Amino acid sequence: MLKRFASLNELKIRIYLWGVPCIVISLISNTFLQNIDGVNKFNFTINNTLSIWFIISWFLLYKRLFVQFTEYSNLALVSFYHVTTFFDAVRNYMVVDGGSLGDFIIWMPITTLFFFLTLGTKRGLYYSIVIFLTTFITGIIYINSLYSESIDSLGQFYFANLVYIIVLYYAQHVFKTYADLEMFKKHAYYDSLTRIANRLQIDEWLEKKLKLFEEKKEGFSIIFFDIDHFKSVNDSYGHKVGDEVLVELAELIEHHISNRELFGRWGGEEFIIISSKVSEDTVKLAEHLRKVVAEHHFKGAGNLTASFGVTNSKAGDSIDSLLNRADKGLYQCKNCGRNQVSYIK
Repeated sequence: MLKRFASLNELKIRIYLWGVPCIVISLISNTFLQNIDGVNKFNFTINNTLSIWFIISWFLLYKRLFVQFTEYSNLALVSFYHVTTFFDAVRNYMVVDGGSLGDFIIWMPITTLFFFLTLGTKRGLYYSIVIFLTTFITGIIYINSLYSESIDSLGQFYFANLVYIIVLYYAQHVFKTYADLEMFKKHAYYDSLTRIANRLQIDEWLEKKLKLFEEKKEGFSIIFFDIDHFKSVNDSYGHKVGDEVLVELAELIEHHISNRELFGRWGGEEFIIISSKVSEDTVKLAEHLRKVVAEHHFKGAGNLTASFGVTNSKAGDSIDSLLNRADKGLYQCKNCGRNQVSYIK
């Protein structure tokens, strides 16, 4: 699975850490091949300078030291390399011997991506256009001295460069839109206070579980519970402490259930667990959670208890009928003194 990153900067650093070694290997290989064919002092100097700096920048980024300085230093060097290498290829190779730009075009998308990655969408667009115009002017200066094959290669380079700039610009908007949708989905399906599933998500879970039960007879159960005398917590300690108790309870329960259980906040101080366990196994789980809550010391509120209503899925169940049985078990606990588990068949 892909790792989720806490921030855009962390993602950028990870891309650099994977990308920079590949660039260094390419530069070293390029230098080695040039030595075989005959040394080009300009390329030899700039390739080795870039290789040394990229190795240094990799360690700085790995250690998270001078991150912004490293990013902009790399941007300046990559830009300089891109422009000067293009100028050298046109003036000293294409004008003299003809031919095409060769592998220069292959690395152009990486260069443009680097601009957007470092500067962001808007500034990356402006910067990419400036670099494009710089290379465009260079090509126009020598256009009359170029062979037809070189002119064709130059035209392909310019056209491809514009396409990459446009694609990367709009791709960032697509990614941003996708990220916004993911964020909206997260807020739509998760409780803003406790950061667990909300009622909307729970309804979807129950619909899927009931559908599977009808089609494949995969039984499940639900545990409906709330904090005993929660109103007195709010009255005695204030709503802020009450909210902190709910958050702490959610974290406590999450820590004591497995990945097979689905957990969410139904509303107020009421919570629900959807479990693949049934009958006695579910009752044992509920009893275990009851003891965990009773033995826990809540910050600001001390010791509290909770009551649990448990029921299994049955043929012909709807969400309402399932919840009504669990709710009946919960209120049965309330009527019998609270801090207990009630199983309703």
